[in-house]
Amino acid sequence: MFYGAYTAIITPFRDGKVDEKKLEELVDLQIKAGVQGIVPCGTTGESLYLSPLEQERIIKICVKIAKGKALVLPGTGSISTEETINLTQMAQKAGADGVVIITPWYIRPSQVSLYEHYKKINDNIDIPFIVYNNPARTGFETSIETVDKLASLKKCQGFKDSSPHIQRAAEFKQAVGNRLSLLVGNDDALAAYLAVGAEGGILVASNVAPSLFVSLMKAWEKADLTSFKAIWKKVFSLVSALSGESNPISIKYAMTLAHGVSSEFRLPYVSINPTTKAAIEHALQELDLWQPLRSMRER
Repeated sequence: MFYGAYTAIITPFRDGKVDEKKLEELVDLQIKAGVQGIVPCGTTGESLYLSPLEQERIIKICVKIAKGKALVLPGTGSISTEETINLTQMAQKAGADGVVIITPWYIRPSQVSLYEHYKKINDNIDIPFIVYNNPARTGFETSIETVDKLASLKKCQGFKDSSPHIQRAAEFKQAVGNRLSLLVGNDDALAAYLAVGAEGGILVASNVAPSLFVSLMKAWEKADLTSFKAIWKKVFSLVSALSGESNPISIKYAMTLAHGVSSEFRLPYVSINPTTKAAIEHALQELDLWQPLRSMRER
């Protein structure tokens, strides 16, 4: 079972290439904070703009730094079933503990097609996978009925849900119970999902402040609602600020300020708009993760 805080880690670039040294630093930061796992090569990691060789190298770096202290669950989803299998087998050979597989985008498969897609993947890999539902990016929902069927597949062990309909979390738990772990994919819905039975989340804001999200999950596990509410209130301004732009534009900017990451993207991503920029700066200052005067001195 998957539970706790997982970080959908960014891919740092420098001069057009993956900044491997910085990636090692970022993964180490997450491990020391105590996250349950690292999720590289996803939306936040700009996976669509990484070559297979870059993806393999990134996974190997994460595995090397994690050293069994945290799970490494790369994103290996593709529009093609065969390519997804190939990417997953590559991740498996690179040492990944499991993978996160987003539903194929653009083609809008039927629910029957979707089941067959995951069944073929299940039959051709040796590590667990998490189904990733993100209708805003793929154009369709994975039905609860389909998830219920997928739970019968041996390698299918989790469901990451980025649906805008929070009631689906309760429907999921009612239908699937504990046969699959439910992990929220939208940071702002974390508290709501936990309240109806989710085991944790694959999060973006934890790139910046992993220790806060680890503390948040520990408070929840201990049923310490006073601490949970206090920490959630503390991090929510950052979560809210990051929603101002399409992921990963916002988190990349936050990471340039808080952790010295280069602001490089791969097109068609471009720099952040001034309104979101100001909101992120304000949120980071509130958390004492960045101060303008300190930043100027460091330059």
